[in-house]
Amino acid sequence: MKQSVANFVRALALLLLFVPVPLSVVNPTPAMAEPEVIAAEPAVVIPEAAEEESEDPWTARFLAPAAVVIAVITVGAAVSYYVVRIRGRYRVV
Repeated sequence: MKQSVANFVRALALLLLFVPVPLSVVNPTPAMAEPEVIAAEPAVVIPEAAEEESEDPWTARFLAPAAVVIAVITVGAAVSYYVVRIRGRYRVV
């Protein structure tokens, strides 16, 4: 008895798997229909503007060279401080 009930449930599940497929093919709803693709053209065609040469931003013109100058001055000051203050204190005898 248990075997026949289990076989009946399996057969019913298998039947329910195939029932919705024919129904959807016979009567498709508008939501299931494929949308029609229409190539849209612009109402007004705007020509592309030619690229104009622009100046470098102020950071590239002023900030980068200033940072290089400050770095060179800092390294020079550190070297001169070493030569004058620290190296002058110790002498090899």
